[in-house]
Amino acid sequence: MDEREYRRRIRRNRIAQEEKKRIRQQLRQTMVVCALACVMLLVCCLWSAEPTYAKTNAATASGSCAVLMRWPLNGAQVVGKYDAPKQQWLPGHRGVDLLAGPQEAIVAPADGVIAFSGNVGGKAVVTIRHGGDLSGLTSTFEPAIAERDVGAHVAQGERFARVEGESDHCDERCLHWGIKSEGRQYTNPESKTRTVRIGLKGL
Repeated sequence: MDEREYRRRIRRNRIAQEEKKRIRQQLRQTMVVCALACVMLLVCCLWSAEPTYAKTNAATASGSCAVLMRWPLNGAQVVGKYDAPKQQWLPGHRGVDLLAGPQEAIVAPADGVIAFSGNVGGKAVVTIRHGGDLSGLTSTFEPAIAERDVGAHVAQGERFARVEGESDHCDERCLHWGIKSEGRQYTNPESKTRTVRIGLKGL
């Protein structure tokens, strides 16, 4: 091998090494850029998701629990428990008795329309037909005298009647509140006044 060939090979080897070095540098630069892009993408995703997560948590804290109905008397005290019979024709207690005094204000347990006001079996009765999530349910109150006309819309918590008249439930010292469906199936009012959780069940 003459000197000229030797130098040529050395030059080719140097060029090949420099090319490999340049390729390695490009690969390192590309990897750094990709890593930075991934970090920026992750930061952007977390940044955009944080407000939604916070709003979701706030909604969960403030709106996940709700009461379907409220008590028709302020500071309600149950003195007669619900005890419906197994068969419709059997005797039982198809509602709850709440301690009440004469002329005490009765407020709507939920939004609805006054459907009836009058005497039933010698007792003063007022009913409210509910709508929305409680559609098909009717609240009955006795002894009660309506202070609004039949057909009037009442909002939850709005006064619509007063305790007045005789009752065979607790010697004229209470208000009887019952809830029935269109098929005359009765429901325990206490089950509607308890706080219930609203939301999707976790998988």
